[in-house]
Amino acid sequence: MQLDLPFDAVFAPGDNPALWSPREIWVKLTQRMMEAFPEDRRIDYKSGTSVNIDDLATYISMFSNVPEGGVIVFGADSKGIAHGCSKLPAPLLNGIERCHIQRCPQAKPEFKRIPVIVNGEQDFCIAIYIPYVAKLVETNKGDAFTRYGDSKHKMTDEEKRDFRSTRGELSFEMDVANYAFPDEFDLRIIQDFCDSFRTKESRQGWSNTEVLLDRHLLREEDEKLRPTNALVLLAAKDPRKTIPGCRVRVQRFATDQEGVGSSYNPIRDRFVEGNVINIINGVSDAIQELNYNVTWLNSEGKFVTTTEYPRWAWLEALVNACVHRSYSFSGSEITVKFFPERLEIESPGGFVPPVNETTIYHTRAARNHHFMDAMRVLGYVQMAREGTRRILQSMKDWGLPDPIFKQEAVHGVLVRVTLMNDHESRKRATDADVASHFGVALWRRLQEHEIKIAAYTFRNGKIQVTEAQRLTGRTWATSKKDLERLRRNGVLDFVAGAYSRDAKAHYILSKKSRSDGA
Repeated sequence: MQLDLPFDAVFAPGDNPALWSPREIWVKLTQRMMEAFPEDRRIDYKSGTSVNIDDLATYISMFSNVPEGGVIVFGADSKGIAHGCSKLPAPLLNGIERCHIQRCPQAKPEFKRIPVIVNGEQDFCIAIYIPYVAKLVETNKGDAFTRYGDSKHKMTDEEKRDFRSTRGELSFEMDVANYAFPDEFDLRIIQDFCDSFRTKESRQGWSNTEVLLDRHLLREEDEKLRPTNALVLLAAKDPRKTIPGCRVRVQRFATDQEGVGSSYNPIRDRFVEGNVINIINGVSDAIQELNYNVTWLNSEGKFVTTTEYPRWAWLEALVNACVHRSYSFSGSEITVKFFPERLEIESPGGFVPPVNETTIYHTRAARNHHFMDAMRVLGYVQMAREGTRRILQSMKDWGLPDPIFKQEAVHGVLVRVTLMNDHESRKRATDADVASHFGVALWRRLQEHEIKIAAYTFRNGKIQVTEAQRLTGRTWATSKKDLERLRRNGVLDFVAGAYSRDAKAHYILSKKSRSDGA
């Protein structure tokens, strides 16, 4: 009889090491545990046979700049198998433990040695816990690193500036902007903002200047009123004079990928520029134009006609992108991309800690606090985590998949919101009258190319093989088979010509094609 004894297990009963923080890993780490912790986003192993101190500095910077921190273990391979550090010379061992002092002075690592047995002899590994310090940690060369997934990423100057702004080291929105106030601003927007503020905050006696100063949209310097970048974003006539990325690009593609080179060919492509108020209004119009109407069966088995994506989902995603994006990435714009099966909205800059892909529905953080508060006063945002939850609920209400929020490094870091449209079961609503004619049961059985043929025949009274070929992009022989299959299924009737392959031969709708009373 074999017993499973508690002390034979690497982890204690009830432990879930997949949920351990880097510090928990560092505190509890033993040689047996190392083998149960292969490299992931929390821990990196380094060989004990050679050490590159400059490379170590980049990892110390990287883990110092990610909210959960991380662990580095010297003396093991990538699977956590210990090889030991005892053969390293004493100066190099000291160099590991003093690396941060000269090469990464803002970091606050902690060190300990883990006893291990290698080839039957006592040895040790060096475990370094590197905590997040909430300030940008650079190497002595002026480089800063962060982690995306399992990869180390060298930050650009824009990413470093954005990092500092989101951690309170500096604020792009509070910088004074080189604009003449009030001449270079839309006074209607400013008036609407000030009127709304006075009403909401019961400050009826305040002048517009007092409101703007109080809301940190103006600053008084040398007895002059100077606008901040927050006011530029809100109401400048031409914010792209100093923030060229203050615009949104809206595109529609006919295929599931953008393509490159000669295959890059969006069917619609336009830019919307101006202050954020005008951008939201202009992009909303562009999205409504490209957000096709579709017909689909609801849970009651009835046809309903809606747009591909619910208005609240794309509007909230657009507004969130405009107010939360990093304007430190001054040359990068927001993009809105329609594909046949999805809508993607990408905004420059990463999530603002502690918000991430898993906490986004119940955690709130703002990159542009004063600008976002101004948008709240104007009624565009609530600042209560309500926007992301509204996106989720509106997608659920239409029977669509949950939205996907993801941070990625694509020519710099960005956040992408993806809305899926279930295009396989939802047909363009231009065929709604066709659906009404054929009825629910038959409609559900037809494939996409068959829907096109039926819709064309319904509207034109007849269809020939060459017309079906042109309509679906299939060969003449395949189109002939498509028409014959629809004939056998009672959708079409064949009208023969005077001779075989007569150009006058065609198909018409069958009188029996309406299969139910829906």
